[in-house]
Amino acid sequence: MKRAGRMAVQTLLVVTVMTGCGSGDNSLTVKEPQGQTTSPQPGTPGSEPVRGKDLLKQLDMTASRAKEAREITAFLDANLQKADVKTADRMLLRLEQYYDQLLPGVNANFKRMLEQPGTAEKLRELGFPLDFNKIQNDDTLKQWLLRQTEGKLALDMSGEGDFYWKIDYEALKKAYASFASDDVKAYLAIRASESNKSFFDDGRLLIGRSELADRMLQAENYLTSYPSGHRRTEIKALYVDYMEQYIHGYRYDAIDESTMKLLPAVKRSYEQLVKQHPDTKTAQIVQDYLEEINRNKDVIYHPGKKGESIIGDPKRNIGEFWSGLRGRIDAAFQATKQQPGAG
Repeated sequence: MKRAGRMAVQTLLVVTVMTGCGSGDNSLTVKEPQGQTTSPQPGTPGSEPVRGKDLLKQLDMTASRAKEAREITAFLDANLQKADVKTADRMLLRLEQYYDQLLPGVNANFKRMLEQPGTAEKLRELGFPLDFNKIQNDDTLKQWLLRQTEGKLALDMSGEGDFYWKIDYEALKKAYASFASDDVKAYLAIRASESNKSFFDDGRLLIGRSELADRMLQAENYLTSYPSGHRRTEIKALYVDYMEQYIHGYRYDAIDESTMKLLPAVKRSYEQLVKQHPDTKTAQIVQDYLEEINRNKDVIYHPGKKGESIIGDPKRNIGEFWSGLRGRIDAAFQATKQQPGAG
């Protein structure tokens, strides 16, 4: 099983560097109001809105001509401090869109580089964390890799052992969060956690259940604190991914196959979450699940058929809870979204 497909941070769109960013049909370009020929000077009435529009227009122009991500981040490095918070948010959120356009080309170019004899071996010899400065006798490769990191991209490896480039949200957070609203700061923090260490890959959890619980609560805090947040949809989808794996991501390490019962350590992790964070929506969902577990005296599955599988289907009430989990999540957070005065 591969990494959850809907997570935007890992998605690679089928657009190349040249066609994706150089196209004349650039839907991100900001058009100035007709009839406007001059911009007010800083400090005069109306100067801030115009400055914001001007920065966004310049950013669009830079991105439309960029062949590498570092050209866009260099513009942000030089100009983000000039923006008000609202404009800074828009610039950072557009940066994600530019990355979506650039990343397919970056990964296509990188794939061709890896096909050259010895290139993949040089990278694997570095180990993790990767330090491209240690590459010897191949300055072309080293400089190309360093240019990608200047553009706030990070090289990662899939569960199948394949290298790929992704957005380095930790680098974005460190460089740009101070200019953003609390909404976007919180979003970058969530994405940085996932960028630093993916929670799930190849059908298994890559982090402990305690850390997964912390990430769920961090995502819940975003959803409840910012009912109309800029990236509510994306964080809601990530929360669903987290909760599904937390509740029924049982592979190898959660079930006693001799009894089909949930392992005590896993059950304790549920109980601790409920005890430590009783007023959260996450705790309420987990508490409801614990009641079903207790009803079965901790048995989760029927035994499998002899000669076919060790583990069979889930017990009826457990299966019903799993199938209704997304509905529970939707109901919990829909109420938050509809609160009067939210925004």
